Amino acid sequence: MGLGRKPAINWLKQLSIPVRWMPLRLDMLSAVRSFLQFLEEGQPDIYVPVDNVPAFYAAGYARRGGIPTVGPLMSDHPYTYAFVDEFVNGDRDFRLSAVVPCSTFVESQVSTTATALGVTVRRIACGVPIPARTAELSGSVFRLVYIGRLAEEGKRISDLTNAFCTVIQSIPSLEAWIAGEGEARPAVKNIIRKKGISAQVRFLGRVDSAYDVMTRCHSLVLLSDFEGLPISMLEGMATGLVPICLDLRSGVREAIEHGVNGLIVKDRGADFLAAVSGLQSDPAKWQRLSLAARETARKRYAIEESARQWLDLLEHLNRQGAAPPADFQAPRVLRLPPHAESYIHIKPPWKSALEKNLRHIPPLYRMAKTTAAIGRTIKSQADGLI
Repeated sequence: MGLGRKPAINWLKQLSIPVRWMPLRLDMLSAVRSFLQFLEEGQPDIYVPVDNVPAFYAAGYARRGGIPTVGPLMSDHPYTYAFVDEFVNGDRDFRLSAVVPCSTFVESQVSTTATALGVTVRRIACGVPIPARTAELSGSVFRLVYIGRLAEEGKRISDLTNAFCTVIQSIPSLEAWIAGEGEARPAVKNIIRKKGISAQVRFLGRVDSAYDVMTRCHSLVLLSDFEGLPISMLEGMATGLVPICLDLRSGVREAIEHGVNGLIVKDRGADFLAAVSGLQSDPAKWQRLSLAARETARKRYAIEESARQWLDLLEHLNRQGAAPPADFQAPRVLRLPPHAESYIHIKPPWKSALEKNLRHIPPLYRMAKTTAAIGRTIKSQADGLI
């Protein structure tokens, strides 16, 4: 429930799994009501909200109605810990039944408090398919790739693009591909255009299959400020790409042993350049790290193992319940914490446009408009009294 990404929806449909699209609600109460109506119609055995604040508030009512609730914790982002503060450490009426941290570090940040409050904690990595095809060294081109969101926050995509341009200009027979979509797409394309090396640094945009792209590359690059346990890194390792990642406290060091199955760098500059140069110039080293990366993904992060762990957790939560609950009924009156509305940051397009225009209207004109509006209100009220 709560899926809003088209690739995920299309994938579920291909597996003949029913999917229902829910329209975006711009106020908290109506958004929570829509999820509760969904629960009443679907009568799930377990409810798993993902990255959606109204869905998590609905989970509070679901749990009190006898439906166990599970919150995945997918990132080492302050937003994740805000979820924990609200739906684990906060009001017990909205407390989750269980949380699923994606990495050992994220688990360490939440497990003590959550366990003390009776919330089940089960670390489960995001599993990835292990493809039959793998990356191979062939020809004279060594290819780097980034696949993911094109975002400045966290992903630092402009800095990564500049880092790609720098290594391309420093190392012959090197290419770099950037695949993905996001709000920083114009910035990425502009950097490549200004550098004048679009033949060596290719912007691919959205791709249908990450694995099809990865099998044509040799190293997966991730230079983020923070991650949970990066899925693109695990997919790259499963394909035999050698990961080159910035040192992070969550996820990267959990999967990568530097110099054994990947490379961990200290910066996006000199150390990154040295890592790429050393890997590109030593085919035997690349082959050794590539095989080890794929073996790590196969043994520890295969999607089958992740699915088994999820199934074990869901069966555990199902067994914990007492008698089978009666049909869930959405409450007619909702009680949400006073601060709940502040979690919705999306504004209707007309409201954003109005606020933008008002910022460009001279203050005296705005004051005159306000005075006139107040005058009309007073007059209408006076007319009503006559």
